[in-house]
This record gives sequence, C-alpha cells and structure tokens, in this order.
Amino acid sequence: MSWLENMKKLTFFESNPEWVWYDEDEIPHLTEKAPPEAVESYEYWKKWREKSQREGVIYY
Repeated sequence: MSWLENMKKLTFFESNPEWVWYDEDEIPHLTEKAPPEAVESYEYWKKWREKSQREGVIYY
C-alpha cells in the first residue's frame, strides 16, 4: 500500500462529520450513521494508533 493510500484509509472515517464525534481527549468515536467503509477505516486507525502508542513511534 502506498503512503497516500494508507493515509486515505487511516482518515476516511473522519471525512464526514456525521460519522464521527470526539471525546474530551479529542479521541474520535464513530456514530451509528457510519457506513461499513468508515467502520473499516476506523478499525484500521485504532490498530495503527495502538501500535504507535505501544512502540512510541508514529507510523505512516
């Protein structure tokens, strides 16, 4: 996957404000309106975030 494709997949769920909301720590969460593609993107983002936090490295 190219860098651009990866970034698109990581951020797709945030492309529609009706699909996502942010908590007090600015962590995104999906709404019930999110389509399957947004859910897939969000799950991909969560894995990326967990790996980045665990290893202390921001991956792109």
